Amino acid sequence: MIAPAMSRRRVFPNPMQSPVPSPVFCALVLAGCATAQPIEPTVPPPAQEVPAVPATSPVSRQPSRGDASSVDGPEGLVSLCELLRDEASLNFPGNAVEQARAFEAQAQARQATIAANYVTVIPAAGFSFRGYDLGERRLTLDTARNLVLGDGAELFLPSHDPAPAFVLSPDSADHILAQRAAGKVGLRLIFRPLASEMRRDACMWLSGGHVVKMEIEVIGSALVASDGTVLSRGDTGEYADSSTVAPVRSPRVAVRKARAADGQEVPASMGSALATLAERAKPCYERALSARPALRGTLVLAIRIGGGGKVETPHVEMSSLGDDALATCVTTNAGKASIAGASPGQRFSVPLQFGSTEE
Repeated sequence: MIAPAMSRRRVFPNPMQSPVPSPVFCALVLAGCATAQPIEPTVPPPAQEVPAVPATSPVSRQPSRGDASSVDGPEGLVSLCELLRDEASLNFPGNAVEQARAFEAQAQARQATIAANYVTVIPAAGFSFRGYDLGERRLTLDTARNLVLGDGAELFLPSHDPAPAFVLSPDSADHILAQRAAGKVGLRLIFRPLASEMRRDACMWLSGGHVVKMEIEVIGSALVASDGTVLSRGDTGEYADSSTVAPVRSPRVAVRKARAADGQEVPASMGSALATLAERAKPCYERALSARPALRGTLVLAIRIGGGGKVETPHVEMSSLGDDALATCVTTNAGKASIAGASPGQRFSVPLQFGSTEE
């Protein structure tokens, strides 16, 4: 989490609503899922007296995100913006020497803070897609509209920066569009604040300080499910978790939270029976690693049970692997499996996680 803000400026709710475009509309129309939001003129917050800040960076780290610190919702962005305020706009207490020391400490802290990486999750209502390119199989984020963390807190990208996109099959893209419209998909961003000589605070405070906006450079992106599972990684950005860079040395395929057709998690006994699908998928994964040694991700396999527990009509609901040959091999092998204890007519959604045993 970002350290507590140095001043007491807060974000208050505002009546702005973020429309959620129809998934069919987004899938068919290649532009204009949302209207660009005009940026109001920046009104600098009034100078205020603040306590001296420590000379060390006020940003706390989260090891699970590599070198990125977490910005959680509107309050997190407000706190980050407070830490990035230009020391020239602040009034420090004490005599002239104390003020000079505090000024220098704030300058050092601001520079350390603006150079760091941050991670946040934009809720489903706070972003949309520009469209899907069938030829390139890319679902592109709409960056003409701001990315809304919550009431009064927004991020935006420079107009000249490429928009993050996600390589997905048409079926997977259609599924993600429907899931986002239902509020079940978030956008995880790893970013840096963008400084400007014309905007030294790195943030714009609008509507009397009730709305804060930050311009950012995206260095990593992913679409994530409600439980944090990565559905697809963006193809734009330099950042990657270390776990996605190192080659897979001990391949493993595991079943994660299989669900029945009604959305309920299956009993532990059925989960163990479905593990045979992971065993069937492992040879496919090992072959795929010969071409892509660092390949990791999740594939959600949908199956129907026929007579004698035999798997029927296996197909991929979604995949973050970006490997059609692997997906085809997995579904083919799954069609040869039988699930002990399953009844004819039962349907299951089975997430298969591909990675290393050390992870």
